Amino acid sequence: MSFDNGRFDVKSPDGRFTLAIRALGQLDSAYYMQSGKAALLAAANGPDLSSGMNFRRAQLGIQGTLFGDWSYNFNTEFGGSGGTETGGRVQALYVEYDGLKPFAFRIGAYPPLGGLEDNTASADTLFLERAAPSDIIRNAVGGDGRDAASLLYVTDKYYGSLSYTGGKVGDAAVFDEQQAVLARVAASVWSDSDSRVVLSATGSAMFRGPDTTADLGSARALTLSVAPELTEDSTGTKLVSTGAVDTENARFWGVEGGANWKSLYAQAGYFNYQMSQRLVPHTLPKPDLNFDGWYMQARWVLTGESRSYSTANAAFTSPKPRIPFSLDGGGWGAWELAARYSDVDLNDHDGTFHLATPFGGVRGSEQEIWSAGINWYPNSVLRFALDYQWIDIGRLSGAGANVGQSLQALSLRSQISL
Repeated sequence: MSFDNGRFDVKSPDGRFTLAIRALGQLDSAYYMQSGKAALLAAANGPDLSSGMNFRRAQLGIQGTLFGDWSYNFNTEFGGSGGTETGGRVQALYVEYDGLKPFAFRIGAYPPLGGLEDNTASADTLFLERAAPSDIIRNAVGGDGRDAASLLYVTDKYYGSLSYTGGKVGDAAVFDEQQAVLARVAASVWSDSDSRVVLSATGSAMFRGPDTTADLGSARALTLSVAPELTEDSTGTKLVSTGAVDTENARFWGVEGGANWKSLYAQAGYFNYQMSQRLVPHTLPKPDLNFDGWYMQARWVLTGESRSYSTANAAFTSPKPRIPFSLDGGGWGAWELAARYSDVDLNDHDGTFHLATPFGGVRGSEQEIWSAGINWYPNSVLRFALDYQWIDIGRLSGAGANVGQSLQALSLRSQISL
């Protein structure tokens, strides 16, 4: 038995059986600052986003190995991403065969292995939420509790994953679940004692959307939407959303890169989202839809620590303080400054101001966010994150009226990760 960075571990004498208790708690509080003009908007456009406090994540679980060649993970979630907590549910529950290294096979319900930002652990994200362009793919074909089967290839330098994905645990009832494939390749193209450069590419195809009714002509609704990189609002309002689109199939792809040098780190990515609208008999065909988004972010650890690299996820982790905080002869932990810009454009064939949306067009709006933050890591288990966001939403209503807004948000996260 041992305590590794506060995590309780049990291991058999021969090392073939292990069990570790895992826990992640994230208490978020936020205050939205909106103009008087926003109060005149309709409810769907977020006239009064709900400031307050909630547990974004409250996870408890176990993970380990069996008979040397098998691994498992069972993690439950009691927090919530819509500004309110929910009842306990499965965040991850899978078994994995590791006896053919560097290959592995995983099956169960878990977050399928997407891009560089998506694969960054929830405890290690630069800001309170992942960059919005990456989250759109995560929401559509990945994310917590997604039914999946994956083939993995993991070495110190190269990473690959191919996953078949279905619906999510706890999804609303449908008559047939969605079906998709999700693939990722990544390479550590340069590394030495002070630096590392990683390139990553992601692609996904949803070849069947969920049937919403039992008949053969059922609509297969797919909605692309994302929160403004902050999920404190208890109304769950998404300021950018395509709405439900009857979709024949959808395709997503993205490229990302990340690099660290000593205490500096930078990361960027571009994503594209394509949807083919279904042809309904006796109606005109609707055009294919094409959306995109991109982000760039950077951090500087003021106390000199650098980010580590996880070969299991082909993603970077939070810095570990060299001298933990202590008033009794200790240090001040690790302090970090962070900045990010992201842009998501969910408009296509959207027409012009003062005119109705053209046939088959989508006015999902464009979201631009500037973020600045400071992170404090008192030790390897605790983290406090203070973020400030400038959010600009450009949006037209179906009739062509301007229903966009500009707002700001101040947020704080208190986190414990075991």
